[in-house]
Amino acid sequence: MWTGVLKVKTICAFFIVGTLSLTAACDSSQNPDKNTAAQNAPPPVSHTVFAPYVRELDKAKNVQNTINAQKQTMDKQIQMQSGATPAPASSS
Repeated sequence: MWTGVLKVKTICAFFIVGTLSLTAACDSSQNPDKNTAAQNAPPPVSHTVFAPYVRELDKAKNVQNTINAQKQTMDKQIQMQSGATPAPASSS
């Protein structure tokens, strides 16, 4: 019975040593020319699955900017027509 356990332990030890040897041989830190900053940088958003969502978000921001500009123009026209002084900006 002990010979079977000894064989299993020996096989496990050889497996572990072999796995560690292969892992050490495949270590990419030994080859510095492959680890450049360009390879480690994330791809631009236009090349990811989030690109459609980013485009939609940009569209929504542009629409909001347009609406804000129109509101400012309308507020100025109302103030000019009514002769009112501009109200201080709210702090909220």
